Amino acid sequence: MGEGTDCCVRVGIVGGTFDPIHLGHTALAEWAAECTGLDKVLLVPAGQPPHRGNAMAPAADRLEMCRLAAAGHPRLEISDLELRREGPSYSVDTIRELGRERPAAELFLVLGWDAARELRSWREPDTVLRLARLVIVSRPGFPEPTVEDVRRAGMDPACVVLCGVGTPEIEATDVRRLLETGGSLDGLVDPAVEAYLRRRGLYGPHHDGRG
Repeated sequence: MGEGTDCCVRVGIVGGTFDPIHLGHTALAEWAAECTGLDKVLLVPAGQPPHRGNAMAPAADRLEMCRLAAAGHPRLEISDLELRREGPSYSVDTIRELGRERPAAELFLVLGWDAARELRSWREPDTVLRLARLVIVSRPGFPEPTVEDVRRAGMDPACVVLCGVGTPEIEATDVRRLLETGGSLDGLVDPAVEAYLRRRGLYGPHHDGRG
């Protein structure tokens, strides 16, 4: 079945810089799929994140690491849509484009509560909520959101799926720091991703961001 011919498929979207992708990202995607009954989840590495600085690793490396991380997860797929698109990687543009590519699919935007509670500051938040149902996954270190929390954040709880904590407490900044200092990445990234990181020398003391 071609990419534009999904019929009645529930598709999740997990975006991020994935700089680098770690086990917390794949756990987020898998937990959202379990909680919401998603058929597949797209990992969408950002080209130019609008709310933070540019990624440290080149786009091609981040894309390849996503592919390696998803290899053992049949429900996870990779989209390079934002890497191919010029300009800031706004979620509303990504959701619109995915809707055109997959007109029969039901789209779900998967976010940690730390990001979801800021959604009203995003570009065209009402359009985002109209085009995709929101799946909120609790994050370690943050209280589990309630229906009232969702309402106070400016979202209709009837259009939101709340999933409990299902992700390990891993931060990309910690992974990069360990790579710079030669520390162990056991339990932090997929072994295939670690091998790629070591082979390419990404985030190490002599990494210049050009690969």
